[in-house]
Amino acid sequence: MVIIDSSVWVAFFNENDSQHNKAKKVFNELKTKVILPEYIFMEVATILLIKAGKKIAVKFMEISQDNFDIEIYLSDEELFLNTAKLFKNSQKSKLSFVDVSLLFLSASCKIITFDKNLQKAING
Repeated sequence: MVIIDSSVWVAFFNENDSQHNKAKKVFNELKTKVILPEYIFMEVATILLIKAGKKIAVKFMEISQDNFDIEIYLSDEELFLNTAKLFKNSQKSKLSFVDVSLLFLSASCKIITFDKNLQKAING
């Protein structure tokens, strides 16, 4: 299983994004189930609303909710508390709370991202 960061989702759904073709390649080469954390779902819908419009944001929501190869992972208390603790104690000050949640989840899942700061943090 793999988690795809919002940077990849946004590039895939927004044809005007400079990384659109790179994102299409990522999705075309996927051979595993995708885990879509609730935080990422909310972030992607919001960014697409702002950058590409409501129609594209809703398209992302519908496709991700109706696709059997995508499992939406609803946040729970454990994820929130572990992310909050890591966020407070992390020396990686450039990472958002959502990115820190992915950093935490990277211990158990592969993360695909175009975010250089997040990728650097994941790689250690």
